[in-house]
Amino acid sequence: MHISTVTLPEMKLAGLPLAGPSSVLEADLPDTWDSFLERESELGESKGMRYSLRLQEKDGVYLECVATEVADLNSLPPGMIAIRIPERRYAMLTHRGPMARVQATYTTGNAAMEQLGMAPDEGAWRIERYDGRYTPTLDDGNRPDNAYDILIPLL
Repeated sequence: MHISTVTLPEMKLAGLPLAGPSSVLEADLPDTWDSFLERESELGESKGMRYSLRLQEKDGVYLECVATEVADLNSLPPGMIAIRIPERRYAMLTHRGPMARVQATYTTGNAAMEQLGMAPDEGAWRIERYDGRYTPTLDDGNRPDNAYDILIPLL
């Protein structure tokens, strides 16, 4: 597995949040993606990148957001939230293949990061970046050519 380090500039994102335990996220995240894709045009012109962010975890309850980059965080459609992500260094790996194998990508990636001496910042936001190679709920999760980037913040 290839892992590189990248530094991303500050990003302004806006999107739809979802909160709950893992079981709720697994069940409801596809509906959040569907809703976001239906409403994405309300945010103005898109750069074509979409993001899934794990923003917070407390006592087994997670806060996630499906989002895209925006120019202005001050005038958002109802129900959407604004997120400003500061410039940051990440370990980047790419999941390739059917979505049923995503957990294996994370497991292999985490082991490779450890071997390379990369220390993830567990308190920072994990980002999944979708650029058209795969879009949740639009593309068949079983396609062998699915691909998206996983960005793990580093200490």
